Amino acid sequence: MKIAVASEKASDPVFRVAGGHFAHAPIFLIYKVDNGVPKLEEIRENPLAAIPDEDAGGHVHHHHHHKGLHGPSKYKYLKDNVLSDVDLIIAGGACMTSIAYFLSEGVSLSFADPGIPADEVLKAAVEKASEGKLPEISVYAWGKLVDPDEIEE
Repeated sequence: MKIAVASEKASDPVFRVAGGHFAHAPIFLIYKVDNGVPKLEEIRENPLAAIPDEDAGGHVHHHHHHKGLHGPSKYKYLKDNVLSDVDLIIAGGACMTSIAYFLSEGVSLSFADPGIPADEVLKAAVEKASEGKLPEISVYAWGKLVDPDEIEE
């Protein structure tokens, strides 16, 4: 199992979950989980981090320098070229289009508050996966990963 954590570049030794849409995270921390132990395998740069989404407010349509990558085409590029071997993405946020796309590709998503140390959320994800109960979409709350359906309002 491989897990990608959408992260900010660390100025201190602690990597943290990036805020906002995961497609805009500057880096992805790629962890390989063997026998319930996550190991940081590599740090991948996100070449699309600075490309604004088509529906972002105030976006000027200069598609020639963005390679025309918006919406599903952007997520396909990200999946094919950056996150092709990933089973779970841990992120601060996403849009419905990206969620639908990655779920259709068999990738689970887990959301955590921006700024949470990556190791903390990763530990919860590995525990959940070891129970064989990793839902397609989960939220890091109360120190654990929970299925959104389990949250009472």
